[in-house]
Amino acid sequence: MSPCMKRRQFLNYLALGSGIDAIGINVAIAQDFPSKPLRLVVPFPPGGATDVIARVIGKRMSELLNQPVIIENRPGAGGTIGIANVAASAPDGYSLVLVNAMQHTSSAFLYPNLKYDSLRSFQPLAEIGTLRYWLVAPTSSDIKDYSSLIKYAKNNPGKLSYASSGVGSAPHLAMELFMRQAGIQMTHVPFSGSGPGMTALVGGHVQVAIDNVAAIPLIKSGRLRALAITGDKRLDDFPEVPTFGQLGMSEFDVVGHFGFLSSGKPPQTIIDILQKTIQQSLQTQEVVSTLTSQGIQPEFATAQQFGQVINREYEKWAKLIPEAQIKAQ
Repeated sequence: MSPCMKRRQFLNYLALGSGIDAIGINVAIAQDFPSKPLRLVVPFPPGGATDVIARVIGKRMSELLNQPVIIENRPGAGGTIGIANVAASAPDGYSLVLVNAMQHTSSAFLYPNLKYDSLRSFQPLAEIGTLRYWLVAPTSSDIKDYSSLIKYAKNNPGKLSYASSGVGSAPHLAMELFMRQAGIQMTHVPFSGSGPGMTALVGGHVQVAIDNVAAIPLIKSGRLRALAITGDKRLDDFPEVPTFGQLGMSEFDVVGHFGFLSSGKPPQTIIDILQKTIQQSLQTQEVVSTLTSQGIQPEFATAQQFGQVINREYEKWAKLIPEAQIKAQ
């Protein structure tokens, strides 16, 4: 069977599998897309988690669609340079970007001169997984658990300091939201990334932090103590670590939702093809293993569901960032 025939059979399968009435499908569009290479923009430098994930999923998508998926790294300004590049592309489904919904939506309020609208300039395609955030303290400190942290912080406003990977970063925003909801005040000490921040925390130069993947090996090695974790349930690998909800902080909902966006509003048939292709990619062991190794829990969500997540994240940071007067540096 020719590659063209294989691709057409696959696209017909995608259309049927997505619950769309085959009679209503524009067959010409379904069979013609994709007729050329796709472009997947990574708005961060090569080698990072987003880059690694994009490359393994892009490889699988290329196999399924029988077209190259070309990875383009366009880093800078918290990811907004690469995202702006996609926003300026034709709305035909050939230009995609992998984003963390939290960072994507918060950029609308951290960078006042964006050349795109975080909601209207893109079409959500699918969510691929979630990233949890940990509240941690050095094992050598007097902060033994969540309650001791809250008690000390309330009795000593501003005396404790916390590390983040930079002003406006996800760990910074997460901690600002946590402090407001917990009714405590701590002093922010930004670093040039999670690595330096975790090093300072282990060394006792700061007392606490909220972070994600960078904290895990330090928890496993016993240098950091996990006080709480975001998400709706405990992790199997860390059954002793309670969720914020279990500690009475049910409204503190900070999770990194990773997913794909396309530029503009492509035809619905193309959206369905890309959504189903991403879903099929997540069923590959290599993709699952790669996401897990980067701290991402593989979780597929549809274009509509991912769009709802983005809207919720937008509303959350639209309130917090102006109130906290946070501006990206």
